Amino acid sequence: MNALLVVVLGVLGPVCEVRLHQVAASVSGASAVGSTLPEWSAPEGWTATPFRVGAGGKAMHIWGGATTSGLFFGEELLPALFERTLVLETLDLKEGGLSWIFTGDRGGFTVEVDGKGVRLTQRFYDSFGLTDLEGEKVRAKRHPERRWFESSVTHDGALRSVGVVLDHKLGLAVRLNGKELLHQECALDVHRHQLRLTGKGGTVVGRILSPPPAEAVVRIDAGKRYQTMMGFGGIATPTAYAELSAEGKRRWWGLVCEYNLLIQREYPIGTRLDEQMTNWDTLADATPHYYGDNFPNGEISDFAYIKTLRRLGGKVFFEFWDLPHWAKQDWKDGSGKVHKGVANPEVHAKAMVNYCRTSKERAGAPPDVVGIQNEVTQPAEIWHEMTLSLRRALDEAGFGAVRIHMSDHGHLRGGIDRAKAFKESAEAWGKIDYSATHMYDYQSRFTDPDKYDELLVTWHDLTKERPFLSTELCINSGRYQRTSYRIALVMGELYHKNLTLVDAIAICYCWTLLNVEQPTYGWSRTLCVPDRLHGFVPAASSHQLRVFGAYSRRIREGMTRVGAASSSEDLLATAFVGGDGARTIVLLNRSTVPRRVRLEGVDGAPREMERVDPYHENAVCAGEGVDGGGVVVAPGAIVTLSDVAVGRLPAGFEIVR
Repeated sequence: MNALLVVVLGVLGPVCEVRLHQVAASVSGASAVGSTLPEWSAPEGWTATPFRVGAGGKAMHIWGGATTSGLFFGEELLPALFERTLVLETLDLKEGGLSWIFTGDRGGFTVEVDGKGVRLTQRFYDSFGLTDLEGEKVRAKRHPERRWFESSVTHDGALRSVGVVLDHKLGLAVRLNGKELLHQECALDVHRHQLRLTGKGGTVVGRILSPPPAEAVVRIDAGKRYQTMMGFGGIATPTAYAELSAEGKRRWWGLVCEYNLLIQREYPIGTRLDEQMTNWDTLADATPHYYGDNFPNGEISDFAYIKTLRRLGGKVFFEFWDLPHWAKQDWKDGSGKVHKGVANPEVHAKAMVNYCRTSKERAGAPPDVVGIQNEVTQPAEIWHEMTLSLRRALDEAGFGAVRIHMSDHGHLRGGIDRAKAFKESAEAWGKIDYSATHMYDYQSRFTDPDKYDELLVTWHDLTKERPFLSTELCINSGRYQRTSYRIALVMGELYHKNLTLVDAIAICYCWTLLNVEQPTYGWSRTLCVPDRLHGFVPAASSHQLRVFGAYSRRIREGMTRVGAASSSEDLLATAFVGGDGARTIVLLNRSTVPRRVRLEGVDGAPREMERVDPYHENAVCAGEGVDGGGVVVAPGAIVTLSDVAVGRLPAGFEIVR
């Protein structure tokens, strides 16, 4: 029997995406069907770590006075992505089995080999809520744990090797004798691994193989010039900023400078804006966002914040989301159809001008860019009139320097439709200075990010005559609201694609600072949150900040993207040059093997190097750089090479209060 059946048990969340390599039998049973294993020989040049568990193995005294030789602990800290292979020279399991256990901060997975076959199980152990209940009584164990995905396979033929691959597509694969037979979606980060022999007796002897670095070349071509950057940023919500202590506010502005988060995208008051427009920044009028049990954390402005940002050279984007009732109308189109509650273009323009005036009076300047309306769909004719009315009103009020971006959709596919609608009026499109969209549909491609490229190319071809503002990127899918570094790395691929496929001049994470109650929203929707446990100071809420920072920290306003061709499709390279000749090169290794990268076309190595991985948060590597042998980028790591100094809050800088 050569059909392969993968069984999924006890799934608590989304259904596991399981790959079947042969015709599957019925999944109603709990036993899997066998697969014939190929012959196998060890790859050449791989690093080998010998191990022995069982008889003759190194005895260990463990807690409680017991002694065992059935354990082996790998000394390495695993990279974010990897492939490791057990070479089984002696496999004598008696009546037990061999468990290859991978552990991380919140969970792990185990590959179990026994006389019946091989089983792959993911598990979580990061919450007391995973402990079982019997009525109102807690079944207390030594630690909470809940199995998540479980799949298994039996096999025919001698088992010579067991390989594990954790890849950038959120995939976890098990290979037997080099043949992939089990595959699960897995967003867990794991850091350590160990071997454990179960049952009585038995001996397993072998080696653990890891791949050597693969050579790669990145050729920089300064003669190929693309977009010139405006910068990076997102929404720092005023209610979160208000939570910070005085020391927390100073630290926040230090982070704004260090991470180059100098674009504040306003999420202003909408439905609660009074008709006299006097409460733009009345904190008590902030509305609760739709994030779980959270307190009010959206739809309000803070002109003191904007004034502080302006003093640091920052920029402001402004657009409404929903409009107050008095800025809406019932409108009849040319066919006689009535559209209820659409925008009133003249009233909308009046409110936008009022904000510009108020910002100039209280923050020192109007916004740099205003948008037509965030995510809300209007009839195309209304969008056209909103654009023309807004441009006319801005010019008449003396705000001719304020630029306009098109209405941005939540998804790129919807953004494409929206751009087509705006282009139906050559007059209206002529008043649009920037194209804009969000890209939340990228999450549907987390397990194969390159499938998103077709949409990106379509967007670029449609809107390339307008500079592109990538106005909102983050994770809002309940499936991926996790602290996982590997999920942050998939977002890193999106930043690269934004810079290289659609020539983004600005990239904004949704929130840069957000107050949350339920932590999953902090893990995924924002870069930082107020840390209440340490005196109300800002803190990175997940790995998202470090991955975003791999790009934002040293790609500054005014730098121009230049050609950067990589010899490997899994080494993503991005390069920028400033007017003063300073360079920034970002290398993202999405493969499961290390890459030794040699740069060509550069005159001398950039002065500084930063590393981003699960263990390094934009760590400046003093004394390291690109030598004659190149720079090694670990699997799943990002290396930033740059002559650009990291931003610092000026000494004695005064925060506007």
